[in-house]
Amino acid sequence: MLRSIIAGMFTSVLITGVLTCWSYTPVSERASDTMYTSASGIFILYLIYALPIILISGFLTDLLIRNKLKHLSTRIRFFLLAILYGLSGVLIGMLLILTLTKDDFDIPVSLSIAGGSAVLYYLISRLLERAFWRVHKKETSVC
Repeated sequence: MLRSIIAGMFTSVLITGVLTCWSYTPVSERASDTMYTSASGIFILYLIYALPIILISGFLTDLLIRNKLKHLSTRIRFFLLAILYGLSGVLIGMLLILTLTKDDFDIPVSLSIAGGSAVLYYLISRLLERAFWRVHKKETSVC
């Protein structure tokens, strides 16, 4: 549970940072009579939306997918889980788009962001799992 929360927070911050860099308009490229939001404002706004979505969807995906493939070898399980997490991110993104939006925007880009953030969540979760495992192993070893 703690690993899922930490992985969700790291993923949210990284995805929000990338989206902020992507959508921010530098001062040199701004039109004179147009109002723009600062980079920190864009970051906080994206984080407010992304954090709960990534936390909830990551936790649910962990519950549904993570423990089902323990019988496979480590490498096959790693790649299969990365693919399944990506597909679950696309599915959750599609459900959110269909239920919460009425605006017309670029759906393939949105779904690729959703799938990419799900794969990033999985990779961060695996890194945290290995880090926690090594710390736990060092604490419990008897010399």
